[in-house]
Amino acid sequence: MIELKNQLKITPQLILTPQLKLILKVLQLNTLELEEFLQEEAQINPFLELEYKDLPENIFSKKLDFKEEIRLNDEIDLNNEEFIERSLHFFEPPSEEPPIWEKTLKVEEKLTDYLLWQIRLKELSSKDYEIAQHIIGNLDEKGYLTLTSKEIAQELHVSEEKVEKIRNIVKFLDPVGVASYNLKECLLTQLEFLGYFSDSLPYILVKQHLEEIPKGVEYLSQNYGFSPEEIENALEIIRQLEPYPARNYFLEPTLYIEPDLIFYKQDNKWKVEVIKEKNFSIKLNSYYKDYLKIKKKSEETKKLKQFLRKKLRDAENLLKALDSRYSSLYKVGEAILKHQCEFLEKGIKHLKPLTLKIIAEETGLHESTVSRIIAHKYVQTPNGVYSLKFFFSTGYESSQGNVLSSKAVKDYIKEIIDKEDPKKPLSDNTIAKILKEKYGIKIARRTVTKYREEMQIPSIRERKLKIK
Repeated sequence: MIELKNQLKITPQLILTPQLKLILKVLQLNTLELEEFLQEEAQINPFLELEYKDLPENIFSKKLDFKEEIRLNDEIDLNNEEFIERSLHFFEPPSEEPPIWEKTLKVEEKLTDYLLWQIRLKELSSKDYEIAQHIIGNLDEKGYLTLTSKEIAQELHVSEEKVEKIRNIVKFLDPVGVASYNLKECLLTQLEFLGYFSDSLPYILVKQHLEEIPKGVEYLSQNYGFSPEEIENALEIIRQLEPYPARNYFLEPTLYIEPDLIFYKQDNKWKVEVIKEKNFSIKLNSYYKDYLKIKKKSEETKKLKQFLRKKLRDAENLLKALDSRYSSLYKVGEAILKHQCEFLEKGIKHLKPLTLKIIAEETGLHESTVSRIIAHKYVQTPNGVYSLKFFFSTGYESSQGNVLSSKAVKDYIKEIIDKEDPKKPLSDNTIAKILKEKYGIKIARRTVTKYREEMQIPSIRERKLKIK
């Protein structure tokens, strides 16, 4: 028979307190994200006050008097925390300056909206328009159709011929070639639109020899009986075509970078500076702190003070989290600078290998904390702005005893390829031998290939074809 009984057992367990969660959240924000976060917090916490650096000092200098008791309307529900938050928040006075049109938002036109607008100008039946909508709604970021005509026909209960008829109409909308299934069909559609049909050389090259076009003019001329001039003219037409019709309608959002640290040299010594809030400073609002000192014992005042004390704790915890962020960021920046100051003075070949473990041991922080600190953060140096992750990489030891980072090795590889004879490009195996013989860096051929591909440098075969 199984005996059931209760038993106490002590086990260590990590509990993330609200304060610790807040510290970790603030720690991983970069400067732009931090400013946005603080502005949001200031809107919901009356104790947080943003002091903008470009405003006159005395703009809000009027002192408030607490001699008169603050009276609350009987209709106000003091248990409604959302109402109290809104009531206690100070809003900035509206600006009287005229609007700056350059700062207004621009709505980017979507490809689907643009295509549907064009389709509405065609004389289509309601069913044909439904098919066109379905086609346009299933385009990928390149502008290619992701469903087959058969799949669309089954979904809409129409014939494949009907779907193909409508797809052919969509293909010749602007941008031409949209709703194609692949690159070849897309290019052929654009050639037809430009007046180059099946008997023209550009059409023949795309339809029959698309995969061989990269082999060059000489190869195509020798194997298919066309003169080099004819081939070159046809290729010039093909180069003007757009392989991805939707390219201009799927724009990557602009990435704005604000440095979180500055590395600078002063009195012949490298120093670190942490950049705090750029546009404003944050502090506790003294108005509500003074209000908490008033000795009033009415029920309304009691509930209001209870709410304010909670918001005061939240505000103080946020300021502590900010102090922790700046302190940790400074420690990590100082440790990175200690290892990489030679790189700042002499260039990429002097970038030292560096790992999270090394920085963690030197700063007394955990590796995961260091990882949070360096994520999406940047440092301004005399040589430009770098991501903090840039300074971390594995390394190799040369025969002279020097330790080189993988980024330094990549730079050597690039330098070797830049100096090669264009008519006789070097193989990855040859590059590995040069690295060993000339620079004392022992590295495998496959590692050279890996680094070359990471730098988007073509292979020896592609470099040869490019010369031809």
